[in-house]
Amino acid sequence: MKPRRLVCCACLAGFSGLFNPAWGQNFNLKINEIIADNADGETDGFDVGEDWVEIYNPAGNPITNLAGYYLSDDPDSLDKWLIPSTNPGTTTILPNNHLVFWLDKDPEQGEDHVDFSLSADGETLTLTAPDGVTIIDQIEYPLMAPDVSYGRVTDGNAAWQYFNNVTFEDPNAEATMATEILFINEVQVNNVTTFDDPFGDFDPWLEIYNPNPFHVNLAGYYLSATADPLFYQIPNSNPYKTVIPPGGFLLVWCDAETSEDSNHLPFGLAQTGTLTLTSPDGLTAVDTYAYSATGDDQSWGRSTDGSPGSILFTYPTPRVSNQTTLVSFPLLYINEIMTSNQNDTLDNYGELEDWIEIYNPNDFDVDLAGYYMTDNPDNPVKWMVPLGKPDSTTVPANGWLLFWADEDAIQGVRHASFRLNNVAEQVAFYSPDGFTLIEDLSWQGMQTDTSLGRITDGSEFWWNFTGTTPEYSNNQGVLPVAESASTPLIFYPNPATHTLWWPEPVGGTIYDLAGQQALRVAPSSQWNIELLTPGVYIIRRDDGSSARLLKL
Repeated sequence: MKPRRLVCCACLAGFSGLFNPAWGQNFNLKINEIIADNADGETDGFDVGEDWVEIYNPAGNPITNLAGYYLSDDPDSLDKWLIPSTNPGTTTILPNNHLVFWLDKDPEQGEDHVDFSLSADGETLTLTAPDGVTIIDQIEYPLMAPDVSYGRVTDGNAAWQYFNNVTFEDPNAEATMATEILFINEVQVNNVTTFDDPFGDFDPWLEIYNPNPFHVNLAGYYLSATADPLFYQIPNSNPYKTVIPPGGFLLVWCDAETSEDSNHLPFGLAQTGTLTLTSPDGLTAVDTYAYSATGDDQSWGRSTDGSPGSILFTYPTPRVSNQTTLVSFPLLYINEIMTSNQNDTLDNYGELEDWIEIYNPNDFDVDLAGYYMTDNPDNPVKWMVPLGKPDSTTVPANGWLLFWADEDAIQGVRHASFRLNNVAEQVAFYSPDGFTLIEDLSWQGMQTDTSLGRITDGSEFWWNFTGTTPEYSNNQGVLPVAESASTPLIFYPNPATHTLWWPEPVGGTIYDLAGQQALRVAPSSQWNIELLTPGVYIIRRDDGSSARLLKL
């Protein structure tokens, strides 16, 4: 770890007017660089890798004590965290210098430890003046990958970029990346039904294996299926799609559709051929791999990850080890999720965090230790439910278990290494083989304190609950259009396909879950609902009573 650049308090005594926030404000300060997913990078004074932000004070500006200024990741609350005034040696920044704050939700660890963390999904970070209103600097950063920072091209520059060579407390500058050991591990030319990309296309692909104990960004490396080893350089436009985890794998699509993302190549694959991987220096050959012809939905790959020998795979293993053995698992469901928890449910640390509920419909307990959860479709083994704590990781028979998606794995075995995005994202649940998908779920536009859950536990139909049911049956969930609290309506069948029968003629209205009228019915003892699309509805009778309906 680099030594911290603290400023001697005695040396500052003669400059009290320059850094006293009550005397004046430095409006030239810059948010200069950030890390929002610190896996193996710089550590704080407690030997923990945390999110951080680097503030830069341009040359020619006064010595500035940031005590009294604010940092925030909420544009609606610019005064979210006040930088303390108890230690100017920690919070003072010299001209043409840098100062780092740890965004770790551990303010008790020092004046440079902030009471919130950053989301790797991207958000807005703001530095605000002591008046709590005037924005000194603000950056809306994009999706972040592990150990890749996002910073100004040079200190104070208006343009921003991703940095593999993180410049913690140093001037921002691009540097040539080191050449790491990587292997072209598996190739599939005739992908008919094996695995589709995020756009639903079954395209050819190749897999890169990273045997190193640290993350490697494939951006900057060259891949080629021709005699020219420098045919195509992987762009650094979205490291979330090009960073390979330690001991992990990255799938690169050979589909001639580079517009789809940074892990798509501008060429396809011949039935047989040779692939080359070249270092970012354009000189060092990292790996060369010759593959043979295969049939539909077969692949050609190394017999063991990174080994010299290759074999034909009748069951391809994209994104996981070539030695993967498929593991059977009992029936399980993602049952309910919360992506913006502000007033809903507290975790074991008293914090409001995103959560995922798993439902076990079996008549026996299921220990989820060794299962995987992820919010990144390119990394199915992003987070594994820890082993050895069955008292915490077991879903009881016909019961539920909550996992916190809060990037706070140190808080317990049910705290995942990722958060959920309430705008648009997906979450997936994999068996212990890391390959077999149990279930995945995508969403868009989730509201604060509203969960997305199944109409009933394990049902194929989903709705948004305004009254959530963490670790309880979804059958008691509250809908956006409320059900009657009085005597329930008497009609049958429910669920129904064609007709609802009433004991006497009644009239009413059927609403969808958004509260929009789907059908108006005149008084009758038979309601024809054939024209309704399958889903969940609310029936509101003319007398004001209401109940939910499942249309099949």
